[in-house]
Amino acid sequence: MMKPTNNNGNGRAIKNSTFVLILLASIAIMVMYVEAMAFPSLPMVMEDFGLTPQDYSLASWIITIYLVVGAVSIPVFGKLGDIYGKKKMLVIAMSLYTVAVTLTGFSRDFSDSIYVMIAFRAFQGLGMCMFPLAFSIIRDEFPKGQIAVAQGVISAMFGVGAAVGFVLGGYVTDALGWAWTYHTVVPFIAIATLLVAFKMKESPVRYKGKVDYIGASFLGGTLVTFLVGMTETSNRGWTDPLVLSLLASSVVLLFMFIFWQTRAKEPLVRPSLMAQREIALTNIIAFLIGFAMFTVSQTIAALAGFNFGLGAMEIGLLNLPMSGIMLILGPTAGFLVKKRGPKWPLTMGMIIGIAGFLYMYSWHSTQLDVMIGIAIMGSGLAFAMVSSINIIIVCTPKEETGISTGMNMIIRTSGSVVGPAVAAVIISEHSVFNPVTMTSMPGDSAYQLIFLMSSVFMGVGVLLSLFIRHKKTIPGEGDE
Repeated sequence: MMKPTNNNGNGRAIKNSTFVLILLASIAIMVMYVEAMAFPSLPMVMEDFGLTPQDYSLASWIITIYLVVGAVSIPVFGKLGDIYGKKKMLVIAMSLYTVAVTLTGFSRDFSDSIYVMIAFRAFQGLGMCMFPLAFSIIRDEFPKGQIAVAQGVISAMFGVGAAVGFVLGGYVTDALGWAWTYHTVVPFIAIATLLVAFKMKESPVRYKGKVDYIGASFLGGTLVTFLVGMTETSNRGWTDPLVLSLLASSVVLLFMFIFWQTRAKEPLVRPSLMAQREIALTNIIAFLIGFAMFTVSQTIAALAGFNFGLGAMEIGLLNLPMSGIMLILGPTAGFLVKKRGPKWPLTMGMIIGIAGFLYMYSWHSTQLDVMIGIAIMGSGLAFAMVSSINIIIVCTPKEETGISTGMNMIIRTSGSVVGPAVAAVIISEHSVFNPVTMTSMPGDSAYQLIFLMSSVFMGVGVLLSLFIRHKKTIPGEGDE
């Protein structure tokens, strides 16, 4: 009598795990549908708000403020998920995201100031908390031997969502305007929120502790002062007293954040986890991946919009090969990590990414060149991202998964924040006047500098990955 009971229990567990995976994958698609269009629609948003290419560093706050808020709120929600329940916090994050997306879609109706949209995008950044919570739920729901594959599926859905966003979102943007990219996703994300609330089971894993709000404040202050300082360099120059004060303040706040983390009883970034070799190296690599990936994404949008004169859908089609390749290689990377371990897929992925950056450094004058370059880059990043999150999860005690994945997301998102900010400054400072079109547009030197810089950052990541110990499974994490 016991054997049928166990099988039925296993069947229910598999069914629930499948439902959870499908639901989380759908959420990834919907969020990426919106976020995939944030880059290519930026030139249209700028035009709608009356901005010029010289204002690109200001307009880029539509991207960076979302990432800044995400970087600060991710560890807070991750810790709250460990304490009160990951499902509960996922529902809260999704509800906030639904409201924020609705407001962002109507931002132009509220005001003709770009700052209103930036404020709503900041609110929307709270939605980034969904992803570390989702990866933590996978850790709780899936057998250890299936975690890497499930992560690969979720990572692949980012590619699917990007593809849908680039093509369908591009069509919607060109036909109805950029605001409808936000309007059209609201009903779907609202339905997904209800499904999570009423159909998904709460994780039984808990970790008692408190949220480090002081550490979050220091981290937020560090990122904001640094980014505002970087943004103002295009208008005021590097030697302006305000710029120097902001950049100096960011350094001071960073040291205060680090000092506080060593003293806090419940730190935002746990020093004991950071001291682990594999976790420390992988988090540094995550920063470099985030920096390179988002820097190039913003640069491609500027190149296609300003220099190629493409519309939103055309820019989306330009990015489609990368999305398709990530869709295919996401699960493939998961299987490879499961069979061979995460070290070499991580290293290989970053090397392939470097090849893509260097290709675009030399060839980016045509749409075909750009499509080839970002396809190569995307194939490498698919392996790198799946491998890096797998290292973090299997090296972390189960009760601290939310903290560790949140910490990884902080660091990766910080790179994603800094990268586009640096790219925006380079693009603004290297804009030249075109006598044919009688307009200003970024010069070729800007793109070459950005692609070269990204390849160097990824090269550092390759060197660091060589120091990660090569193990097919981490001790205590065998298949079940």
